[in-house]
Amino acid sequence: MKKTVLSLVVAVAFGATFLPAQGRGGGGAQRGGSQRQGTSMGQGQRQGGQMGSPTSTTTRQQDRDRIRATDQQRDRLRTCDQTAKQIRTQARQMARDARGSQFNADQVRQQRDQIRERLQTMEQEHQQLMTGLSTQQKEALQNHVQNMEQIRERVNTHLQQVDAELNQENPDAKLVRQRAREMEQSMKEWQKQYQKMQSKMGGA
Repeated sequence: MKKTVLSLVVAVAFGATFLPAQGRGGGGAQRGGSQRQGTSMGQGQRQGGQMGSPTSTTTRQQDRDRIRATDQQRDRLRTCDQTAKQIRTQARQMARDARGSQFNADQVRQQRDQIRERLQTMEQEHQQLMTGLSTQQKEALQNHVQNMEQIRERVNTHLQQVDAELNQENPDAKLVRQRAREMEQSMKEWQKQYQKMQSKMGGA
């Protein structure tokens, strides 16, 4: 009888020790499962955030497509660029012709007249280009257009100053040469604006 009672006491004590251990183990499993679930959700959120980037790329591509130049616009841009280059070259030549002892007022006047004619041609070409732009293109190119307008005013001012000096009985060669160089630099800047427009509109 005593052996039976002693066996029952040992069995109960053993069971009491075993059951809490199982509870702790089960809790650990639950915590581990929560951690894995949280990690999976975090990865899903990060992947979801990365999936948004193609949309931004698509939007930028659509913006470029809206201002992409037509073949006609590319031709006009190249024509304006070439005319600006011709005027720039002519202004450089006029500066050379206005060198000290080599100064020839009549020859410089011819250079001036050719520059004026080419400027008029270029302004007509420029106006045709601006008229052919869409609303989206005008908005995208607004800064370049404003820069070119300021440059145009400077070039006209340089030309007027050359006119005033060449109308003198004894023109100052040094002053004419200086204005011609300033005109050359202004045309270089104007040409760069056309090139930037070509790049932005997807032209070569």
